[in-house]
Amino acid sequence: MYSLVIVDDETELLEGLSHYFPWESIGFVVTGSFIDGRTALQYCTHNRPDVVLTDIRMPFMDGLQLLEALTALEPTPLFCVMSAYNDFEYAKRAISYGVQEYLVKPSSFDEIRETFLKIRALLDGTTVPVATHHVASEQTNHLIAQTYAIMEKRIGSCSLQNIASELSITDSYLSRLFKEKTGRNFQEVLLEKKMETARQMLASRVNYKNKEIAQALGYQDTQNFCRTFQRYWGKSPQKFKKEVLT
Repeated sequence: MYSLVIVDDETELLEGLSHYFPWESIGFVVTGSFIDGRTALQYCTHNRPDVVLTDIRMPFMDGLQLLEALTALEPTPLFCVMSAYNDFEYAKRAISYGVQEYLVKPSSFDEIRETFLKIRALLDGTTVPVATHHVASEQTNHLIAQTYAIMEKRIGSCSLQNIASELSITDSYLSRLFKEKTGRNFQEVLLEKKMETARQMLASRVNYKNKEIAQALGYQDTQNFCRTFQRYWGKSPQKFKKEVLT
């Protein structure tokens, strides 16, 4: 579960969100609820929640002042603003503090749920919020580079699931990230690398048998490997090998 702090000076709304919204069903637990930003900041400084959901206009310290103060924390929580003020200046200032989502009151059950499902997806991908686009880009490129390195090193045993587990991210996040950065899906690239490896093994001077190549590439069934090779290269492994040797 990810920890959530809610800050709103409307006591009925605060009570309803804190105690009656089914946060646990979407992966969150409310660890603190406050009616002003100053008290919330004191709590967050010592307890470091994963997400802060805050109103903007509140006594003592408003939501934007709270966000500005919280950006100094390490790690910085993710932010969601929920306000009746659907004003561009508020939104622009909120975005400058790294706000992930902006909800306009009154928000429906489905709007809150969908918003926090997106926030949870972000947390699932990396539990360390990235402060700048430059850092995010570097981190993304590093993850993709690691994915390719693992793929090359363990061509016969790697999968989207075990690579994601090794990188401490979810497989759905890795799949989406890989597609966004390379323009191709993971399985397509993995198949390409397997078929290119198979081609090289068949063309080598070592007399590899189809069964040995299949096992090296992670195919439990030799016939399945041969059918895949045929579909990919348009010819069987036997025919390809014969053409290379003649």
